[in-house]
Amino acid sequence: MKKQWFISVVIVLIITLSVCFTFAACNKLNIAEYNAAPTAFAYALDTSIPFVSLETAPKDNNSRGFRGETYISLGTNEAYPGSGEDYMQKLENELEILRKDDIRLMQVYVYLIEYYNTDIPQSAFKQLKDYFQVFESKGIKMLLRFAYETNEGQKNGPRTKDIVRHCVQIKEFINDNLTLFNKTVYAVQMGLIGLWGEGHGSAHKHNVATVAKAFADAIPQNIPLMVRTPQMISALDEEIEGRFGMHEDYVIGYNDPWVAIATDDKYYQAVINKCKYAITDGEMPWGRANLPINTLGAIKTCVDFAMSSFSLAHNYIEDGGEYALEKWKSEYLTEEILKENNFPYNPSLLTNGKISAFDYLKYHLGYQLVASNLQLDNNQASFMLTNYGFASPYGYDMRVYVDGKLVTINEQFDNMDLIQFSQKIYTFNYSGGDIAVEFVNTRDENDKIRLFNDVPFVNGRNVIFD
Repeated sequence: MKKQWFISVVIVLIITLSVCFTFAACNKLNIAEYNAAPTAFAYALDTSIPFVSLETAPKDNNSRGFRGETYISLGTNEAYPGSGEDYMQKLENELEILRKDDIRLMQVYVYLIEYYNTDIPQSAFKQLKDYFQVFESKGIKMLLRFAYETNEGQKNGPRTKDIVRHCVQIKEFINDNLTLFNKTVYAVQMGLIGLWGEGHGSAHKHNVATVAKAFADAIPQNIPLMVRTPQMISALDEEIEGRFGMHEDYVIGYNDPWVAIATDDKYYQAVINKCKYAITDGEMPWGRANLPINTLGAIKTCVDFAMSSFSLAHNYIEDGGEYALEKWKSEYLTEEILKENNFPYNPSLLTNGKISAFDYLKYHLGYQLVASNLQLDNNQASFMLTNYGFASPYGYDMRVYVDGKLVTINEQFDNMDLIQFSQKIYTFNYSGGDIAVEFVNTRDENDKIRLFNDVPFVNGRNVIFD
């Protein structure tokens, strides 16, 4: 009896330590110190530049918002490994399901399991290039993740040395197709380790720091990167840590052993401070798992982690079933609730003092920029930008034009000046004429941001004064 009791205790300890190792709940973390984001707006907005309403709000801004999900298994015609489903048909099916949701972003898993212990052949990279070109033709950006393993207990999986050599090959592929990569890839999740690239359940034990270093070297410096857990962030070398955010793939709205970090963890504030200065993303578990979802708690996770995108593949509409996100279309957040929970929100998007939980996420994930407080005097002009979104306009630059000519603003634009609850005033010389503001993706000149102002949007420029 004592022997059975001892064995049971050992098994429980092993499972607990495994969960703790993966999701950092029981481990000492090493999180770099970042300043906390503001918790309120400093300035009131005037109506010198008109605002949009919920009905006229832009739906075509890139690199933010709700996203779909699809897969490709290199070296095969399959989407998900072993699914038997054609990867191109999978993409078309997912786009059709989400067509009504104005999807501009897809999470794309690139599975490398066919080559887990060999080099990736050029034929596979040709297949990947062709796939990228499909996204380019559709004007949809990718949240990219490379992964290998999909089944618990599977014997075949890469060793750390295999992942490192694949990263070298991926680097060469990116360099050879850099323009295409920049046009189609919004951010890259490290993946690579464990089931679905989520860092756990690997066939072999991996050195996270070694993998992360090889991965960071493969991806150009100006492309945002993510890892799955705070423990993985803790394992990053200091010289690459600033490039990485997180993806929280278990958003349920309450503490659980599988969330990235519990809200009462002593490192929680350090983690969410870090997230304000990096790209982060998230998703709920699959709806078919029938896990309870706490609406306000889940939204708080999105706010705290400053998420730029959120999955509609999970817990929305699955195989005809309707889950949390679909139900949120008729679940409303009043202005009082938004204030009580200190959620950033744009008052002009409220209807009768409220907004559905679904629309709140749809328009506040990532950046949501509003221009206001326009002043013209003493041969100068100025305006204020307010970011009502959860995250900064990461990877974008701002240009100001007067009568079609580029002018110099008072200081260089820095997207990190516009993190959550942030505002910034910009001043420039002005002697008359129209004023237009352009936000352009530094890696894709055709990717422009539309302000949440009811102003003309001409050739990618927001005309805030005519």
